[in-house]
Amino acid sequence: MINIIQQLKKLKITGGIIWLLQLIHGKDYLTSKLSHLRTLQLGTVGREVAEILDSKQYRLIPKFENHDLKHIVLEYEMTMKDEIRMQAYLIGNGNFTFPCLIFFSLGIFHPTIWKDLFNEYHKGKTSKSIHFLTLDNCMELQLIDIKNEYGRKKIVI
Repeated sequence: MINIIQQLKKLKITGGIIWLLQLIHGKDYLTSKLSHLRTLQLGTVGREVAEILDSKQYRLIPKFENHDLKHIVLEYEMTMKDEIRMQAYLIGNGNFTFPCLIFFSLGIFHPTIWKDLFNEYHKGKTSKSIHFLTLDNCMELQLIDIKNEYGRKKIVI
């Protein structure tokens, strides 16, 4: 049983979804948008999104732009365990979309974070809704302001 769980953990479900979206929209669909984000002032939301994606050698994926934004604002790493934690937060925050529920369900394979999922859900429940925050609407705004409005942790300057 443990061997099966370890093999399931290695599945790259996100890679399959990204492949499908790139097939539909094309690999270079958002290349110009990412290039634009790189030109924004330091400290802006868009510049931070570009820098994180560049540091991981990722690119903007169609339909995932706002998802990447949420990683930045909510301060979740781009790892499978933090992805699942973020989904627990988002469900608590009122996001009951199919992709959110699917990624959250992967938590069954990570019993070491089950307690975290409960805590993240409650954080999301008591936080301002981030569901309608979009990269297009806040890319030129200061990241610290967006984190203080929507983030899990308030930042004091």
